[in-house]
Amino acid sequence: MIPNYEDKYGADAVFSPTEVVGMGREGLPEVPPAVILGYQPKLTAYVEPRADSPVDIVRSQQLYPVSETVGYVPVHEWGTGAPISAMVTENCIAAGAEAVLLLGGAAGLQTDIPPDAAILPTGVIRDEGVSYHYIPEEVAVTPTASLVDGLDDALSDGGFDTFRGRTWTTSAFYRETVPEISAYGDDGVVTLDMESAAIWAVCQYRGVDTATVHELGGVLTPEEWQPELQQDQGVTEMFDPVVAGLENHLADP
Repeated sequence: MIPNYEDKYGADAVFSPTEVVGMGREGLPEVPPAVILGYQPKLTAYVEPRADSPVDIVRSQQLYPVSETVGYVPVHEWGTGAPISAMVTENCIAAGAEAVLLLGGAAGLQTDIPPDAAILPTGVIRDEGVSYHYIPEEVAVTPTASLVDGLDDALSDGGFDTFRGRTWTTSAFYRETVPEISAYGDDGVVTLDMESAAIWAVCQYRGVDTATVHELGGVLTPEEWQPELQQDQGVTEMFDPVVAGLENHLADP
């Protein structure tokens, strides 16, 4: 059972993200109200030349402002998965972020989704550990519906076919088993990742908006893993529509 200590949810933490982000400086860093978390070097290589000088968040964690409204954090430079994603999300929120979005690759669990599609998860199977330290098991962890709608519109306007459905977040990369993949695929789950549940749970706990946009980083079926897909567009082409969707979302009253 996670968390092991059953009375955790009403308890205070020993220290807060605001304290950590504020260590060794006067005040907190200024970050844009929307933050995109990136997990692929190819996306970072696309964003960095177009961004302003990076802002130091905590230690080596940096944010690249791409507009007055949106910044980009290359999470992959410190790791991947639920724990590091939750910490980076907490740090960004402590510095002032009002919306945090994951833009990255995921394994597809449906064989009929085109490889160039943009996938917007609308729910999650919580199979990691972090989210349960924020949100109890009986409470659904979800993205912000209005943000998902706006991103869908922006990506569609940008020429992407969009698909929605649940994602499966797990931390056990080498224990994605045949019966699980078969059951979740049959149940219509669209993608598998290692971060969404944790990011959404942190955002839900802290009261900020959140969403995920996936490109297909291969297809996983009970018979095989197909890690390579022929794609003409992916996260780099999704970036500008995602920025537009975030800007429009924050501009709405």
